[in-house]
Amino acid sequence: MGRLLASYDIVSASFFGSTNQTFSEKQTMTRFALIALCFTMVLAACSKATDTVIPSDMAAWDKELAPVVQKLNDEDKALLVGYIARKKLASVFSKGANDIPFGTTVGDALKEQRSWKEQFEKAEAAAKIEQAQKAAEELALKKKLEDERAGLTKQFNQAVTVTLLNKKEFGSDYRAGRYGDYQQFSIGVENRSDKELSGVAGTIEFIDVFDKVVGAVGFGISEKIKPGATYKWTGGRDYNQFIPEHKAVWNIEEGKYTTRFVPESLVFADGTKLTLPE
Repeated sequence: MGRLLASYDIVSASFFGSTNQTFSEKQTMTRFALIALCFTMVLAACSKATDTVIPSDMAAWDKELAPVVQKLNDEDKALLVGYIARKKLASVFSKGANDIPFGTTVGDALKEQRSWKEQFEKAEAAAKIEQAQKAAEELALKKKLEDERAGLTKQFNQAVTVTLLNKKEFGSDYRAGRYGDYQQFSIGVENRSDKELSGVAGTIEFIDVFDKVVGAVGFGISEKIKPGATYKWTGGRDYNQFIPEHKAVWNIEEGKYTTRFVPESLVFADGTKLTLPE
């Protein structure tokens, strides 16, 4: 208040310095002086908020800092709260090393937080662009691999026909040398290419009436098959009731499933190969 009165005295002196002024002139000058004084008070109030030093003692915040915060606009309030929260969190993880520096004013905090926010938003935007580019690259690679696989699968299907002939289940029989349950599969292969085959590998998937793959069995045939010839492969696996796929294939009834051949590798007698990526 003392500084404001002093300001008034200075303003009054500048306006009333002449003793030859009329009463009307003095009234006009008084109005100007009061307006100037009010303007000075507004400037003082505005500068006071940003010039306030943030107390180092958090216990003093309610008394000293809270009234200052109420004078800020919504944007500055958010910036100040963000600054304090960021610094206090950093202080926790750095054992006080990155706390709010002593003597930091509200204005200092707003300036630093505004700069930090701009940098953060730039980094976030750059990260989003990079993420979008990476996603696009991954999508392009996925499509490329899918197209390659589709092309190789077509070549496979043109070269061979593979089908499940039957499946059988055998319980354990010590006299027959089976010390556990056993699943047996018979698979037929037809060489439709114009070259002799020396190996076929892949998987037979079992699909139920709901078009769900419930199980599969892999196989590998290392036999020469001439062009136009067929070959019957019989193999199997020990049954494990604790493996859901084993159990599903064991229990699925004839006529209630279909099969699908998923090719893996095709080897010709001349050494050429067709291999599908995983």
